[in-house]
Amino acid sequence: MSNRYLDEAGKVTSKHIDTTMKDRVDALGFFKLMGIKDITTSRQKKNGTTVYELPIRKLHYNGKSLAYKYAIYESGYIRDVSDHCSSPWYINKRYETKTKYWNSYYKEYGTYTGDKPVFINDFDDQLVYLANYILKNRYSSKLYNCCDFGIEQIKECADYRHKHKWEGKMITITRDEYNKLKYNMPLATTEGTVNIPIREYDAMCAKIDANELEKISAGAQDEIQVIINGTRYNLS
Repeated sequence: MSNRYLDEAGKVTSKHIDTTMKDRVDALGFFKLMGIKDITTSRQKKNGTTVYELPIRKLHYNGKSLAYKYAIYESGYIRDVSDHCSSPWYINKRYETKTKYWNSYYKEYGTYTGDKPVFINDFDDQLVYLANYILKNRYSSKLYNCCDFGIEQIKECADYRHKHKWEGKMITITRDEYNKLKYNMPLATTEGTVNIPIREYDAMCAKIDANELEKISAGAQDEIQVIINGTRYNLS
């Protein structure tokens, strides 16, 4: 990146500043400067794995914050093992490969194009690669702070929306009636029922003409039920 600053002579000049790490000392110095901690357990260390945790966290929509973590493996893999990941995935560079396979149906060979990771076997090189990856992907864009009060407000709002949507009064109607109410058009009859909030049911009914609504609900009048606080009431 380019930056403007005063040189030794006191003149304003422009010079290319290289922010990439080149060796183990640079990488470990970057980790120390940014507060990136080594959280490797004794078992992981025994297996040749080293895990680092970043001081910044990923804020979930419900107010829960999750840690960013990266692991270096003796096998040459470098993986993102952050708490928000459903499974560890490697961040190694990839190269394209073409593999031939035999297609027994067409009785001929086919070609499959895929990607394979570039393994890094030297630990120092792994540190340098990880440090540059973190700098590029976690600190190159804007970082936003959120205080504890803000997180509490997010959690409170998420809990309220969840309760309002799923723990309120529900009504059980046939799927056929639900489809007709939603689309206001005849559809093929389907089996089963669907649970929807009463406010949604009322909103759909309000969009339909009274005479048409009476025709729609007439065939399923006996199957309408209301669930209030876990108790099912039959309205027929």
